[in-house]
Amino acid sequence: MSKILCIDFGTKRIGLSIPIRSIAFGLETVDYNHLIATIDKYIKNKYIDTLVIGHPLNLKSEKSLFPIEKEIIKFINFLKKKYPKLIIKRIDERFSSKIANYFLINSFFNKKKIKKRKKILDQISAILLLQDFISNSSFTI
Repeated sequence: MSKILCIDFGTKRIGLSIPIRSIAFGLETVDYNHLIATIDKYIKNKYIDTLVIGHPLNLKSEKSLFPIEKEIIKFINFLKKKYPKLIIKRIDERFSSKIANYFLINSFFNKKKIKKRKKILDQISAILLLQDFISNSSFTI
């Protein structure tokens, strides 16, 4: 059984989600500077063995040259060296932030509070990514 942590990678905040049975749940939002320490904590406590990381693709489903992708690749290469047994999967993240934002706008949060709730937005994006991964993979959760 895989123990998965999903990451909606950003240069300021990173949304994290985990599966419980076959449903994705928001775990937390961490600052960019605390991401490695957070992942270390989950790996050392044997909570995860697989990372699912968003992959920014262009509208034609091609690899993009978005600046964030360079940071993600650097992050992945660091993790591969530090944790060679860690399984790392990528998933198309096109529109995840827009869908998460749409959800917040049309939910119980009023527009004034949405600006203060960016951490929730990052978690919702991670939840959407993980739920898509769960629904479209053969992983046993």
